[in-house]
Amino acid sequence: MPKTCPHPETQLPLESRIVWKEVTNLIEAKEYFKATKVKQSIEARQRKAAAVRKERHEDWVPRYFVTEDLGGRAELTGVGREMLETVYAEG
Repeated sequence: MPKTCPHPETQLPLESRIVWKEVTNLIEAKEYFKATKVKQSIEARQRKAAAVRKERHEDWVPRYFVTEDLGGRAELTGVGREMLETVYAEG
């Protein structure tokens, strides 16, 4: 099955393709030093957000999939299944 993704304008700001777009573009441009710096910045923001959640005793709950008790295998949530059905219906 070919990979199909929602159009970038319809993706949320924290979607993986949006978050890592600059890193991907820099790697494709062979700007490895800049890509590393951007990657480190993204990871630092993610660590800071995780620390804030921990301080507030908030659990992070994935929207589209879960891996708990599945031996590392991901399983779609209802929201994840709906999103995929929408993406493939539009494709």
